[in-house]
Amino acid sequence: MNSSNENEEMNSDPSFEKPKEETDITQADKGSAISDLMHVLGFKKSAAEKLPSESLTPTDDTVSSNLPAISDPSVSVGSVVKADDTENGLPSDNAEDIIAETGFANKEACFPVDAAVTHRKPRAKKIIIIGSAVLILAAGAYVLPYLTEPMPPGEDVVASYNGKNITIEELKSFIALEEAKETEHEACDKHGYDHTKCTPDEKCEAHPIDSIEGYRQLATNLAVEQIIQKQAASKGVTQRGDVQHGIKDLLDNANVNQLIDQLHQEEIKPESISSWEVQQYYDNNRQTYQGKSLAEVESEIRNILVSKKDEDFLGTYIEKLKQTAGLQVNFDLLKVTEPTEEEISAYYNQNLSKYKVAEKAETLEIKISGGDAQSKATEAIRKIRSGENFDSVAASYGLGGKANKLSLEKGAGSAATEAAIWKMQPGDIGDPIKNTDGSYSILKLVSTSKAGTRPLSEVQSAIRAVILKSNMDKEYKTRKTEALFSVHSKTYTIGDFYTEFQELSPEYQDQFSTFEKKQQLVQQLIAKELLLEKTSDNSSDKTAQHSYDELKIQYLAQILHKQDVDDKLANPTEAEIKKFYEQNKKDFLVPVGVRISLIWIDQGQNGEKAEQAKKKASEALSLLNKGTNFAEVAKKYSEDATASSGGKIDDVYYQNYLPEKLGTVAFNLKVGGTSDIIDYNYGFYIIKVLERTKERQKTYQESTESIKEYLSEQKHSKLESEMEQALLKNAKFTLYDKTLRRLLKEQNKK
Repeated sequence: MNSSNENEEMNSDPSFEKPKEETDITQADKGSAISDLMHVLGFKKSAAEKLPSESLTPTDDTVSSNLPAISDPSVSVGSVVKADDTENGLPSDNAEDIIAETGFANKEACFPVDAAVTHRKPRAKKIIIIGSAVLILAAGAYVLPYLTEPMPPGEDVVASYNGKNITIEELKSFIALEEAKETEHEACDKHGYDHTKCTPDEKCEAHPIDSIEGYRQLATNLAVEQIIQKQAASKGVTQRGDVQHGIKDLLDNANVNQLIDQLHQEEIKPESISSWEVQQYYDNNRQTYQGKSLAEVESEIRNILVSKKDEDFLGTYIEKLKQTAGLQVNFDLLKVTEPTEEEISAYYNQNLSKYKVAEKAETLEIKISGGDAQSKATEAIRKIRSGENFDSVAASYGLGGKANKLSLEKGAGSAATEAAIWKMQPGDIGDPIKNTDGSYSILKLVSTSKAGTRPLSEVQSAIRAVILKSNMDKEYKTRKTEALFSVHSKTYTIGDFYTEFQELSPEYQDQFSTFEKKQQLVQQLIAKELLLEKTSDNSSDKTAQHSYDELKIQYLAQILHKQDVDDKLANPTEAEIKKFYEQNKKDFLVPVGVRISLIWIDQGQNGEKAEQAKKKASEALSLLNKGTNFAEVAKKYSEDATASSGGKIDDVYYQNYLPEKLGTVAFNLKVGGTSDIIDYNYGFYIIKVLERTKERQKTYQESTESIKEYLSEQKHSKLESEMEQALLKNAKFTLYDKTLRRLLKEQNKK
């Protein structure tokens, strides 16, 4: 609650008497937490209250004359006179005791004196004093947090850590760079991002710095960023070569992305298309625009050409940069000595143990789960023994409505599986086997293979890749200083390239291991360097620089997290996984689903090709209505990646996971049914339902990996939070609410 609201509440309270005349707060008062609080809440001393201390000194029995009754509505709460009341069980210095206990430094603030006081019976005095004492104690409890909060070392200090102060100006600058005031509102539960329908009191309408909590969080964020940088430096993280290279890559990529966005905004727009280009397109597509003038379709043509220009833009732009860059490239440096047949054979013979294989069985499994799994398994095997086809029984009883392929190495299965499978002959079907999770399996043995060693012909390509990688490591390190390419005056060495290459994932390293693929990587690096040369103009942008600084801090935080969090992270135990599964079984229900084929026709990024697309979709639907095979029509008309397979999609779709418009159609169609044209998200869809699947409970074994991932993420988040708290604690981080309240009050006045 801000101070202005608190003042309104106080003024509406009939027990609060607003002072008639305001005076300046004394110098002593300025330094006290209670004076600060009273001032913020609207309590200001009046001239009538600033009486000499002698007026508080009691005489024998001359005090309290004409004191009004406690129930008198004209008396403001706290209008009490100090009296010698030892006869009634109260010490004569009762007021001083209360003041000492509650922390009030100024007597007048607690015990304003009525100008005209008369005698009253002792009982009335006692009631008044006791009532006032209770009120004061209650007030003390209310203001205690304010009295005990840390005092800032300077009036403009909002936080401090390790002897460093964060000032109001630093925080304001951080808020501006973070664009906290301009940040878009959160999505509203009721209205999404349409905030015209939201009321001011809704959570989504709150700005990050509309409350003291928001200021606290922003001040904490600023401190954490500074502390992370200092800790990374103290641990030597920022001096590591790999970290410096990683930060450079991170910032280079951010610069390039920013430049590309800027170029798109400047050059990829309808106005950038010349009238000549529009006329050329119109002339070449007159058949499409029969009966329409150029003026009628000019806007549509401009959008089509913008879309095409967008696809070709970056490549064309980079080619232009190359022409003026004085580019020189020596691709031959990428070549690596190929392994000989003798080297491959020698490696194979030296590492035969790597290529040993155990005896293996290939099987088909009908897996049955649920509370009645045993009775279903008994029923299923009885049908198989009676001559019913294995696959048809799998469709009726098996998870997913089918038999699963399993490859089992001897000795790797459960005791029950091992006892059954190795006694069977290919084609045999065993009795149901109970699994550890309570499900049952019916296995059909397809084939077996004996233990042995894989022949060289099977592993030759893998061995070649291992030796080639070793050769590359030796040769690239030997010639690491040689120039691979140069752009203007900057030289990029084979060592620079190898550093980039090693940062690729193992999968990508394998994918780009050939000479041709490495040349593609070099072309990408050249493009990146050319674009980086064009980003120097953005260096003075303070907001952009702040974003880059935050990228560096996030990168350093990740490294610290790995050291202090990831390396300490223990995998969830089986007991934890099982407990989570049992407590959250309802979350592992697989809903009703459909398998579909589709035809998709693109309307363009902004619907600029809608008319042609609608014509194409109508032709496709017409053929389907005449009985033409869906797969044939999809191959001819669909622009989706599935067109080559006749539009068939292997995945199962669930209604709540599909866009509502598509889901409603798909789940209202019968199996084998085909939809009309569906207009959705700048595309035209035609859907055919191939299969429906039933709702089912996922087994523990099916759910294990996803539970393990979820629990690991929870543990990681907890350790990450603990690490941040430890950082702040070790740095003796302190927030000063007094300064933040004043800052909030100033901002609310604007």
